[in-house]
Amino acid sequence: MDKERIRHDNSAKGVQKALDTLMLDKPELENMVNCFGPLLVAKAAFKETCSLPEELEDQSLHLNTNRFAQGEPLLTDIGLIDFHEDFKRAAQKLLPPMETAFIGIKGDIQKIAQGFADDSINPRECVQAFVGGTPLVLEKTAASTGTTPDIFNFIIGQLAKPFMEMQSASLAHLIAGQQWLHGYCPICGSYAAIAGLIGEGGKRWLQCATCGHEWRFDRHTCPKCNDSDHTQHDYFFDKNSPAKAKERVDECHACKSYLLTTDLRERTDPVNMEVAALGMVSLDMRAQEKGYMPLASTLWNSLT
Repeated sequence: MDKERIRHDNSAKGVQKALDTLMLDKPELENMVNCFGPLLVAKAAFKETCSLPEELEDQSLHLNTNRFAQGEPLLTDIGLIDFHEDFKRAAQKLLPPMETAFIGIKGDIQKIAQGFADDSINPRECVQAFVGGTPLVLEKTAASTGTTPDIFNFIIGQLAKPFMEMQSASLAHLIAGQQWLHGYCPICGSYAAIAGLIGEGGKRWLQCATCGHEWRFDRHTCPKCNDSDHTQHDYFFDKNSPAKAKERVDECHACKSYLLTTDLRERTDPVNMEVAALGMVSLDMRAQEKGYMPLASTLWNSLT
């Protein structure tokens, strides 16, 4: 076992096992687990049924080392894959558990589901607009379904997430061994929602909230503002929790951001980091009550 990296289990069975364990350890989170758990499991199960697009197996894909060295993420050059062929199937699998997770916009999700069902939403056009960053097309599609652009973009982003995670995993080898000293993801440029400490001395690994990629980052530097002044950093944990300081919030006074952190040095079993983050939602709430903001939004920390 490589003690310098986090061991993950991101399979559908692994996600469900992690959720079951979380329910046993923290029964007070039953409602949260029942709310978001089915969506996490459905996303993992959907990825297991997908094959990688041919363009991801193209041997001509390469890393622009000069731009990467200047801090530009990999996808700046390569771009996000066009996954429209599987997008309707993703909607069929993921929209139903989204109705449970986002009860406040259930009606909007049902309208979007109907749009996919009756083909009034064109998956190719929708995905190309999402990948190409053309908001006017997305706004037009949102209007045709009777939803607002913000809600429509959010839902499309959730449907795109499994494809982004698949692409990230398939391209990670291109940046293996490359130095990356930034607090944002070297694959897609997003920030982390959770960090894990592993190995001798507790090396910090950040996990991207958007594409799931994981990278090493200095433990004493803020990923958001790059401040390394220890007097500007602090952390807190729930003293009443059995986990104690193994589940904590690292906060930066300089930029008022925070990051959930889990100490995995004594874990012998694989971990699912999304479920680990869900299990620390009470720490999210406390951090935001103190006036700090998360580095990245998750399905649940935007509700706190």
